[in-house]
Amino acid sequence: MFQFLDKLRESVRNPVKRCRERSLKEAIQLLQKEKEKVWEADEGEITSVLNSVIALQMKTIGNSSSFQKLEKIIQILAESKEELVLEELRKRLPLVVESEQILSIKGLQTVSAFVEDSCLGRQVFRENLQRLLHRAADTLESVLQEETARTGEHCSLTVKVCLLIFQLLPEEMASVVWSKTENDGSMQRILECMLQVILGNHTNRDCRLLAGTALATLINTAPDSSQGAIAAFNTIQLVTRGDVSEFTVGTLTVSVLAPRCDGMEKLAVSQGLVSCCRKDILLTKIHTSQSELCLLVDVLFPLISALCEEKPHSHCHIFQAVSMWLKCLKESLTEAWGMMGARLLDGNSDLLQNLTELIWKNAESLVEGASEFVHTSFCLLLEIYELECRQFEDVKKPFYTSSLQKIMSLSWQVKARYSPLCALLPYAGTTKVLEMYRDLPQHLLHCLSTNHLSPSASEVYKTAIQLQRQEWMAEFRDASEMDLAEKWAQHWHASLFEGLTSNTPFLQNNTSSYLLVWTLRTFPDAFHILDKSFSTSCCSHLRAWMALLSVQRMTTSHFPSDSSTLAKLRLCLHSQDENVRLAILGFLCCSPKTNQALSEMELSLLRQFLPSNMNCDSSSFRQLLQASVKKALVRLRDSCLVRLRGNKGKTPNQEKRISELAAPDPVLSQGIDFVDWLLCLSVSSLAPGLNYQRKKTALLLLSAVLETCTDCWTPEKKKGQPPPNMAELLHFARQRGCWDFFSNANLLLLLSCLQDGTNEIRDFTAELLLKHFPHNLPEHLAAALFEHAQKTMCSPRVQEAESGAVMMQVVLQKSDSIVEILKQSLTERKQNVTSSCKALLFVSFLLGIMEDQYAAAHRDFLQAAATTPMHGVMRALCRCLLETPEAESSLQMEVMMEEWRDVLSRLVTVVKQTVSFLLGVLCGTQEASTGIPEAFAGTDQASTLQQAAAPSFAEMGNAIRAVIERGRGLELLVGEDMVLLSEEHNLILTCCWVSIKEIGMLLGTLVEKVWSLALPAGLSPLLSVEDLKKIAKVFQEILLGCRHWGAVEGCSLGFTKFCVTVLNHPCLELQGIPQQMLEQVL
Repeated sequence: MFQFLDKLRESVRNPVKRCRERSLKEAIQLLQKEKEKVWEADEGEITSVLNSVIALQMKTIGNSSSFQKLEKIIQILAESKEELVLEELRKRLPLVVESEQILSIKGLQTVSAFVEDSCLGRQVFRENLQRLLHRAADTLESVLQEETARTGEHCSLTVKVCLLIFQLLPEEMASVVWSKTENDGSMQRILECMLQVILGNHTNRDCRLLAGTALATLINTAPDSSQGAIAAFNTIQLVTRGDVSEFTVGTLTVSVLAPRCDGMEKLAVSQGLVSCCRKDILLTKIHTSQSELCLLVDVLFPLISALCEEKPHSHCHIFQAVSMWLKCLKESLTEAWGMMGARLLDGNSDLLQNLTELIWKNAESLVEGASEFVHTSFCLLLEIYELECRQFEDVKKPFYTSSLQKIMSLSWQVKARYSPLCALLPYAGTTKVLEMYRDLPQHLLHCLSTNHLSPSASEVYKTAIQLQRQEWMAEFRDASEMDLAEKWAQHWHASLFEGLTSNTPFLQNNTSSYLLVWTLRTFPDAFHILDKSFSTSCCSHLRAWMALLSVQRMTTSHFPSDSSTLAKLRLCLHSQDENVRLAILGFLCCSPKTNQALSEMELSLLRQFLPSNMNCDSSSFRQLLQASVKKALVRLRDSCLVRLRGNKGKTPNQEKRISELAAPDPVLSQGIDFVDWLLCLSVSSLAPGLNYQRKKTALLLLSAVLETCTDCWTPEKKKGQPPPNMAELLHFARQRGCWDFFSNANLLLLLSCLQDGTNEIRDFTAELLLKHFPHNLPEHLAAALFEHAQKTMCSPRVQEAESGAVMMQVVLQKSDSIVEILKQSLTERKQNVTSSCKALLFVSFLLGIMEDQYAAAHRDFLQAAATTPMHGVMRALCRCLLETPEAESSLQMEVMMEEWRDVLSRLVTVVKQTVSFLLGVLCGTQEASTGIPEAFAGTDQASTLQQAAAPSFAEMGNAIRAVIERGRGLELLVGEDMVLLSEEHNLILTCCWVSIKEIGMLLGTLVEKVWSLALPAGLSPLLSVEDLKKIAKVFQEILLGCRHWGAVEGCSLGFTKFCVTVLNHPCLELQGIPQQMLEQVL
């Protein structure tokens, strides 16, 4: 009992739904085991437990799964104490109805849950039915008077409660509706409200459909089918005739308002009747003044058919009603034959013609979901027709022929032709279909050239060949697999050959993926026929042959070992066609089971393939190569783990077991050696001086190795995590001297890649280092890398400066020993150092360098552009401040927020000064290479300078020439052309434009990052409103005073982030900043 109660408490305390339900499941299991002891417990204890369970059940009415589990507990307790359970329920459930004059949404949910899912709860409400009906009537009347309530959940829930009462308490409802016993008029009020909902008294569509179902369920309670049929007929008359003023069901008669006549009322009634009404009621004959009518065939079908022509709100719901009608007809077909006295769907039948016309008219409907119901309706029509043909011994079956002709008359591009064809094949037979429709194989091939038709064509092909196999097996009982394959080839071989050898990759891939797979599954010996077809060594035949081998491999797990096949595989290895080489790589790497070991031949072929494909120019080839190799590595890893698990436990001592396994084991040794070989191949291809293609391929392969063969857990990934016993395999491999992924040599080679000339290699390398390598770099290596990063970051060459920024990020994330170096450096700069936060120290250090570089630029801009340009440190700031988890976490720490505010405020100020200075240099407005003169600082004239029109390129050239001459100690000779050094000119342009671009990116990302942080309650943001206004001024200066497209584009990206952030903020002052900028500019 105590364990059971503990599990109940767990389910209450745990906020995770899955965990709550697991606790309830365990509680049920405990109670089931110990139920005899529980039954023998004191009645007071059982009552206490029962009250707790019922109270918990009342709280979980919105979660049907938890409610049903708690109901299971109550049922176990009720096996011995049913009266006690009923007594407790009688105390609680009637209060739900009595406590509110108008039932709330929660009250309605409670009634709905207990009536629907609780046997004993239903019993309590059965005893209180009149009160429940009275309260439901009050609620419905109230809801229908309020605009928001009648179009929302409140109305739908009330109708649902009425539906459940009618459905689950039929005997009690029969006495209320169909007998003349006295009642308080509640049921009459409910019926009147239901009609208001159905006839469209401003309620939503779903509620009207639900009300139609409820009314049909109420009619089901009729004690006699003729009474129910009259009520159903009256309901149909109500929605089809406009002159009905009164409506009667049993002893209930209500007045009727004029319907909206939008078609939805007819749909609600017809769908409710065909889905819920009893079959004996629907098959009852209605006697009218003119004739006798079958309610199902003569009344309901014309109503539904007319709806399709009227096309009301929901075409999908209409055809759902058509499919329901056909299903109802199929289930009561024998009775319908007896009533009608003849076939319903013979060749001259109006019903068959109307149904056929209805289906084909709507076969191409674009309404979501409608095509599925049209297809279902056609399938049901075929089933009914086949049953009738068997019953009345009709062997000609002309409907199949006419349907096939209709399908053939549609263009092959029409998707709607393939689902009916697929449904027709089992009835018409493949022989007849292929005789009449000789172009079918070619049309299916055409479909594979278009993406949206490929699945439909595949389904037709699969159905056809599976039926052919069944037919041939029945006709030729002694036929071998090869005989069946040869018969298949007579119909399909030419089309399959054409598709597999097509020069269109899309068609070739789809033929392989859709048709070839089903061919080999259905006719295994078709492999030999196709194998002989691809005999030449041209690229198209080799591609097709490799596709055939791959599908055969995935179907049978068989790897060919005959000499001719191996010779052809080696030919494919060295094909000039990339698609052929990718195909053989996929064939070697894939298998049906991920733990199937690679054979010695597969490993040998991979060792031949990979070194010769490292220099491929195609980016897609490299990506597909990595994906295939990763599959091979997963197979190697999982097969080795299976082998280790198989040997586990044979000896009690693990070291002894490992030494035993050190003996040659083909699976373990080959797998471990291949991974080690691949590691060496990847690392050796990263040596300085090798080309970009080789390095990128090597990094992709190294990434595949590290993701697959290490035990690095990635929390953000749902899949692809290392197996639980990966550490054991790693230990075993390292005992053999293998899999030293993080050796110093590998680390040094990767660090050298951080200096590569392409940003893709640098960024990919940094990602591998940060994600997979140990957290702390060796202390001496971290110090050397930090020093080298400082020098490289200050290079005037953009690529080298970006390389230094990447190194700075790596040092920040991979070294703890750097903190002391940073503290010492900041102390030497006379900066107050109180924090030990690595990220804060790093940003402060970089900000100090930026301030020094700004001061150097004021002194001699030409010298600064050559030795200490600012763009490198700005890029490093962006990476270290905005792209590292260390900085993000420290930005949210309350104890460090004041220091971060000071640093970020300094950063914004320095950046603003830098932008004004650089734009001033390009405008030629600076005197002696200084910024806005002190006399102008903070005045309107400064603003005028900042908002002046951007200088032309000629004016910028003159300004740069002036800076160069001053930097060289020369005086500018007015009116005389000077021969300027292009290198110096480029240095200044690079420093200005790249720095401005980096500033735009830095500020936009900074605002986005800082204002999206989840800060503790009551704390102000790290960037003040004044800081944001300064940043807005910076963007305004750049966008108005700059002509260089690269700088403007970078600034635009940052400005977009800035605007998105402030416009989405609830603060009105922030939202107004972009508007103020526009007003100033315009």
